[in-house]
Amino acid sequence: MLLGRRIAVGALAAEQERAAERTAEASRRQLVAWVSHDLRTPLAGIRAMSEALEDAVVVEPGEVADFARRISSETVRLSAMVDDLFELSRINAGALALTFGPISTEELVAEAMESAAPAAQQRGIALTASAEPGWPVVQGSDHELIRVLRNLLVNAIRHTPSDQSVEVVAGQTADYAWLAVQDACGGIDPDDLPRVFDVAFRGVPARSPRAGVGVNESGAGLGVAIARGLVQAHGGQISVSNHGDGCRFEVRLPVSV
Repeated sequence: MLLGRRIAVGALAAEQERAAERTAEASRRQLVAWVSHDLRTPLAGIRAMSEALEDAVVVEPGEVADFARRISSETVRLSAMVDDLFELSRINAGALALTFGPISTEELVAEAMESAAPAAQQRGIALTASAEPGWPVVQGSDHELIRVLRNLLVNAIRHTPSDQSVEVVAGQTADYAWLAVQDACGGIDPDDLPRVFDVAFRGVPARSPRAGVGVNESGAGLGVAIARGLVQAHGGQISVSNHGDGCRFEVRLPVSV
């Protein structure tokens, strides 16, 4: 009987491992498909504009300058996408080398908002920040935590209509500190909420990308997936919920002692 139980337990564990491998492989294939799709569009544009310049189809100085600007913009977009893929691969491989220390959340929020400000200004979106009652100090790596907030801010700006606002709020409980990014995106379908942090998830048309969001957003649906990986590497948690006329991404982190 004991031998039979051991065989059954071993078989169950092996099946669970195979199921996990199949899930991981499906996720990798989905990522490749999404990124391949997103790479084709800017590459096709760069190729077309380069050929037009090379063949002297475009010769008027103003048009040449415009083509050069657009090629540069698409190149920056591709570079951001490659950076996101590299960061995601490091997270999935457990290869992040984090140096932890006490960090003021006020400084994290200030730097992230400064980075996201050009995209917000371009769309006429106001960025605000507040703490309840004060800014907590967390234990973590500043570079990675700034990236978490920047990704969440750019994602919020990307989905918020012009002339609306995106708010960062912070607070602390006895067990953890929290930072939340609240937008006016119109909300997320409750059925989609569990999938928001999946790699390459983009949601329904109501949450589709809007024009003019700045170059830090690659558009590959990797921003919030990277944020989740970086938060988990800090021993923290990240969640999303509908809140008012938009949604709220909340990050919970260990408090510095």
